[in-house]
Amino acid sequence: MPANLPAEAKAKWLKVLDAKDPYEKLRALQEFLSSVPRHKGTEKLRAQVRAKIAAIRREIEERKSKKAGGGLRIFPEKEGDAQVVLVSVTGAGRSSLLRRLTNARPEIASRPFTTTKPIPGMYVSEGVMYQLIEAPPLVKGSAEGEAWGSILMTLIRNADGILVLLDASRSILDQYVLITEELEKAGITLKKPKSKISIERSTIGGVQVMVNGKLIDCTVDDVKKLFMSYKMFNCRVVIDGEASLDDVEEAILGGKLYKPSIIVVNKFDLIQDRSELEELKRMCGPIPVIEVSCVTGEGLENIGKALFEQLGLIRVYTKEPWEEKPTARPLVLKRGSRVQDVAEQIHSRLAQNLKYARIWGPSVRHPGEKVGRDHVLADGDIVELRA
Repeated sequence: MPANLPAEAKAKWLKVLDAKDPYEKLRALQEFLSSVPRHKGTEKLRAQVRAKIAAIRREIEERKSKKAGGGLRIFPEKEGDAQVVLVSVTGAGRSSLLRRLTNARPEIASRPFTTTKPIPGMYVSEGVMYQLIEAPPLVKGSAEGEAWGSILMTLIRNADGILVLLDASRSILDQYVLITEELEKAGITLKKPKSKISIERSTIGGVQVMVNGKLIDCTVDDVKKLFMSYKMFNCRVVIDGEASLDDVEEAILGGKLYKPSIIVVNKFDLIQDRSELEELKRMCGPIPVIEVSCVTGEGLENIGKALFEQLGLIRVYTKEPWEEKPTARPLVLKRGSRVQDVAEQIHSRLAQNLKYARIWGPSVRHPGEKVGRDHVLADGDIVELRA
């Protein structure tokens, strides 16, 4: 992201932040885009703004359709413990994978672009229910609304994670690059950022900067000056991790949305060049790469575990004080969840009246150990709540 936008562009971005409805935001984004100079340093920013414009136009169209009482519901309601979108180019095997892992029965055909609307299916793995959504295929220009791009990007933004499916009968590197480039243009990244920057605007207090980590090649005063240049005179900025001034400016301009992901290489037995696969793993870094065959079923058993790890989930079982055994179906929570979070999932009144809990499992030293509401849980814990 550039750190040298002209004053006119910065002032117009403030209008985007102040927009109160989609129509106003659309106009503000169009004005902002027209004020951003065209050069190499602004290519990604301009692409992301065009993607935002495409998404808002889609939102406006949906609102009009609802008011008119027409149109079908496009986006499936979230169900299960986590929602994961299947993303690929056409013909990679999204429908075949959905059929293999769930009870959904999407059409499978040799012709391209068979899937044109989201298709949900429930995949259960080791007690966790994943709602898999087969999305329309990604194409060049999807970020800016080409083909079904607006639907695809909205699905991804709303989901908990992404399963990127690659077709090994073609160049997996070309597919991966196309998919990640389109996601980047839409402001979505698969790689976990080094920093998390939150900005809370206010009406008084000036620019307050809290750094819980490290600023790279800049100072707190530099950060304050950057916000002043955007005429954001009153806000609270919290920076966790390592961040440069460009990272801060990117956060001002909407930032990138990180989505946990796994990479699944379908038809792995058809890979002609194993060096391509090794290069893919190098490019993906910590993102797991799983080789599967939707025809034989080989490798599919590894998908659930990879999703569980990447989404940062834990399974917690609850137990009544008078019962010997815990519930068979676990509560699925985010890693780092506390006893209080378990109580809130069960009932708000229980959460309010909670006195303590007893824990059996890896998060305690002794079976049945008494803990408070802020005790951090681990995968496999059994929790007995006492109010």
